[in-house]
Amino acid sequence: MAGSWRWMKKEGYTITAAPLYFDGMVIVGFAGGENGIRGRIKAYDAKDGRLIWTFYTIPAPGEIGHETWPNDNNAWKHGGATIWQTPAVDPELGLIYFTTGNPGPDFNGRIRRGDNLFSVSMVAIEAKTGKYRWHFQQVHHDIWDYDSPNPVILFDVKINGRLRKAAAEASKTGWVYILDRVTGKPLIGIDEKPVPQEPRQFTSPTQPFPRGDAFVPHQIDVAVEDFPLVNQGRIFTPFWADGVIAKPSPRGGANWPPSSYDPASNYFYVCGTDMVNLFKGGEENQVIPAEGHGGRYLGGAFGGAPIPGTGIFAALDMKTNRLVWQQRWKDNCYSGSVTTAGGLVFVGRNDGRLTALDSSNGKRLWEFQTGAGMNSPVSVFQYEGEEYVVAYSAGSLFAGSPRGDNLWLFSLKGTMDSSTP
Repeated sequence: MAGSWRWMKKEGYTITAAPLYFDGMVIVGFAGGENGIRGRIKAYDAKDGRLIWTFYTIPAPGEIGHETWPNDNNAWKHGGATIWQTPAVDPELGLIYFTTGNPGPDFNGRIRRGDNLFSVSMVAIEAKTGKYRWHFQQVHHDIWDYDSPNPVILFDVKINGRLRKAAAEASKTGWVYILDRVTGKPLIGIDEKPVPQEPRQFTSPTQPFPRGDAFVPHQIDVAVEDFPLVNQGRIFTPFWADGVIAKPSPRGGANWPPSSYDPASNYFYVCGTDMVNLFKGGEENQVIPAEGHGGRYLGGAFGGAPIPGTGIFAALDMKTNRLVWQQRWKDNCYSGSVTTAGGLVFVGRNDGRLTALDSSNGKRLWEFQTGAGMNSPVSVFQYEGEEYVVAYSAGSLFAGSPRGDNLWLFSLKGTMDSSTP
């Protein structure tokens, strides 16, 4: 019977991204790192829903990476490293790529001494079997909720005269990580640098710093009233129960909205937010919520400073990881972007505007009021020789933008006027 269920799986936890279909399989990652789960990605037979393989993003005893978790407790069983986004796939290499979330509990590192693999990492696994191929960890022993929810983008780029297979991802840290998608090694260079320490949090002595430019600021220039400024509020500033303010915020950098890439210019476009955060946590009684209270597995608390965040939309050259141009918006930047062969990049605004920018310099060429938060990326397609852009504006709870339920179709022959904001 048409329209009837073929199969359904109830797996528990949460799913925050569309599944990936590849080679007869439906592949989906599971979220819920703030609920004390062990991250995983699963592949099902598309015909009948049969489970084909499972890859756990936190290794069990005897598996590669388990040594980065304590051997005197079971923190690894609740350690997060969940997958927020739809994976990318390279059919030629037969590999699937995804990035992972923070280790749990978010802000308390005292019970999970070690680097906590494969949290806050880009991971490549074999599509047919789910077997581990390589990983690169972006943040060691993360205590700042600097996870990586932005989707991985695959492209080929010439670096130093040699065509390389790249995998890149924009993170909450405010950096784009550019790796060789065959080996997992950095294509431009990522340096391990010493960072300040908080022994009670078992902080990592070093952290990876990508060469090139960050797309959001990494320090606070002027202290916020009533908030002491430690280490100039720089990225990776450690904290304890009293808390410190620092940038980027876990609600800043790049989040869920997907980035985009232009193969003609080798420019990578990312939507980010510059925001100050109050980091606080680490005490023993902040590890696990009281039983039955429905609390989250945070080990601290999300905190803010009384300074509104601002959006940053930026273009970076993937041959150098340097900024080409950058815009600062009054509102947070929380929209996916899409590039076209005609030299445009489409990006939405929280107030409902859909804009088309010159992809070479960021100049605004066109805008349209859609009537609700334009937080989803558009889709571009061609029909009978004419190019169309379809946009869905519905707002976002996370972005705090106006709600709606509006589907728009645009072309060069379009005649409708903008909606009311």
